[in-house]
Amino acid sequence: MKKTDSMKEMLLVKKMRAEDPVELPMEELFFDKLHDKIMQSVEKTEVKPLSKWSKTWVFLERRTHAHRNKLKKAVKLSITAFSLLLGVSLLNAALTIYQSSLVTSQDVNKISILNEARQNPEEWQEMVASYQNENDFYADILSQRDSETIVEIDKVISQSL
Repeated sequence: MKKTDSMKEMLLVKKMRAEDPVELPMEELFFDKLHDKIMQSVEKTEVKPLSKWSKTWVFLERRTHAHRNKLKKAVKLSITAFSLLLGVSLLNAALTIYQSSLVTSQDVNKISILNEARQNPEEWQEMVASYQNENDFYADILSQRDSETIVEIDKVISQSL
């Protein structure tokens, strides 16, 4: 165990020495030499042109924007078309249901009237015979007299009132 402890201590000491701050000389000659070394390494390096796909800004180019805009427009158009189709189909279904319920209610009303007439035929005959519309009254008056013009019809109606 002592060996592992001593090994750990040795590694720790090496790391501590490696992390010691490096003091740079503040002389102008040092910085000039450093500058010369950097410039020589720059002159020696070759700059290779990057491929189109290695650029990080490739996705910001106009060609990709146009494709994305077309895709966005297609998605919006498909969503709009689907919404319109769904709305029209729901409206059609509602209209069909309304018409079928209207026909059904009319049939039910007819059946209930006929059942009432079968159960009480005497009351039904009185109710049907006593029904008179105000237009029927005027039609009766006009049928009793021979009136050909609108003025004559107006005179007959005003006299009967």
